[in-house]
Amino acid sequence: MSKKKVVLTEEQRRRNAEILARLEEERVRLVEETRALQQQERRRPGRKRKKKPMEELMAAAD
Repeated sequence: MSKKKVVLTEEQRRRNAEILARLEEERVRLVEETRALQQQERRRPGRKRKKKPMEELMAAAD
């Protein structure tokens, strides 16, 4: 069974192009925001591993 080829009107092509452009812009913006957040996290002091609570340390010493 052959599939019928979809033919888009000029209006549909134009709208698709606008939507795709908007999605691409959003993707780029999200990538930039994510990168900025990751760099912020790296620069932030005190991001070292949290110390274990005293109870766990005492249990480990037994």
